This record gives sequence, C-alpha cells and structure tokens, in this order.
Amino acid sequence: MSSVAPSETEILKVELEGELTIRSITELRERLLEALKSGRAVVAKIADDAVADLTFVQLIEAARRSAQAAGQAFALAGPATGPLLETLRRAGLLSAPTQTEFWLMPTGEH
Repeated sequence: MSSVAPSETEILKVELEGELTIRSITELRERLLEALKSGRAVVAKIADDAVADLTFVQLIEAARRSAQAAGQAFALAGPATGPLLETLRRAGLLSAPTQTEFWLMPTGEH
C-alpha cells in the first residue's frame, strides 16, 4: 500500500524552541495535544539550539505514538541536532532502527 504525502494545507507545523524541559512540559504538552486534535498531519520543528531533556523526548514519543494509533501523520521537520541529539545519544535512544529513523531521518518538511 502506498501513502500519499499530505498537502501543505493538511499539515500543521508546531515550532518548538528554547527550553524544552520539565519546566515547560505542561505548556508543550498542551500545544501538541491541540495540534493532534486538529486531525491534520503534524510536523514538529525543533530549533537547533533548543535545550531538551528526557521529559521532552518522552512527550514527542507519546505524541508520535498517539498520532500513529489515530492514523495521523507526525514527523519532525528536520533531524535532531545540537542539545537534543546529545540527549538522545546519552539516553541510548538511537540504537533501535525505528528510533533512528524517526529522530535522524524525518519525513516532515525541511
């Protein structure tokens, strides 16, 4: 079965920047929930210099899985870089092929 990429109007972009940590996780969760409730494909654009901890990684993983369960697309706009990439490496989250594919080879708009 082939999949068709959503058109630009079917994509909801969510810009995530600054401190993406436990201190801001409630606000980030609400933003992602709103985006997912739209029913549109969601593309998360994470700033290269964003400071991210494991709570943020868990939130993104939960959003990805929720979207998948609902048959909704969820992707990153670009590969994880900077502090986020370092957090993923330290946590050992890049060893599984599906994790590597999601975090380092996103299918969202670049």
